Amino acid sequence: MEPQNLSDFLRQELAKQGQAPRKRSRHQPTKAELEQELATLKAALAAVEAEKTAQSAQIEQLQQELQRWRDRAQALETDLQELQTRHQALEAEFEEAKAVIRQLTVPQPYRFEDVGFKPLVNEIPTPNPNTSPLGDAEMGWFD
Repeated sequence: MEPQNLSDFLRQELAKQGQAPRKRSRHQPTKAELEQELATLKAALAAVEAEKTAQSAQIEQLQQELQRWRDRAQALETDLQELQTRHQALEAEFEEAKAVIRQLTVPQPYRFEDVGFKPLVNEIPTPNPNTSPLGDAEMGWFD
C-alpha cells in the first residue's frame, strides 16, 4: 500500500525508526524565552524600585514642607493670641480714657467763689425762653 499523502508517509517512516514524534508543549517555554522574560521582569523591577525611591524622596519633601506649614500656622496662632490680648488691653485703656474725657467735659457750673470773687448772685443768668424777643420798634429802630 502506497502512502497517499505526505503525512502518512512521515508516519510510516517514523514507525520504521521506532521513534514517536516529539512535540513541545505550548505551555513550556524554552530556556531562552525564560531568560528573556527574567531580564524583562528584572528591568521592570528596577524601574519600579527607582520610581519608589523617587516617590519616597518626594513624600519626604512634602512631609517636611507640611511640617514647615504647621510650624508657621502655630506661630501665626500664637501671634494672633498675643494680638488679641493686646487688643483687649488697649480697648480697656480706651474705655478708661473715654470715661476720663467724659468726666472732664461735663459742664460744671461756674462759681465765682472758686476763683475768689463774691458775686451778688450765685448763678449765671440764663435767658427766659418764654419771653418774646424785642422787635425793631421796641429797640428804637425806625425805618
